[in-house]
Amino acid sequence: MQAIVELPGAFSVRDEHEFYPMQHLMARLNPKLMVKSLATGRHVDGSHTVLWGLVYLDGQPPTMREIEAALKAAGFNFAQNKPIPMPDFLDGKPSPLASRPA
Repeated sequence: MQAIVELPGAFSVRDEHEFYPMQHLMARLNPKLMVKSLATGRHVDGSHTVLWGLVYLDGQPPTMREIEAALKAAGFNFAQNKPIPMPDFLDGKPSPLASRPA
């Protein structure tokens, strides 16, 4: 089976325990897919705070604009969420969301 996937892509899960199976699944599908925890925040549809992850190809770290576009497409609510500093994960660079104005 083949599929065309646009990367980077973002997704949300309810809690940390749901993130690791997603990370494992992506690694099994393609070892070149990197899945990293990016931020916590609310979805545009409301609900509770969720954990947001990012999927991208190893060796091709996404730009801040690509990350924001992926989060927007996945439903990250930029109007209600404040930037949350996360650990460095892209070639030693700080999280792009940490530099967003509050």
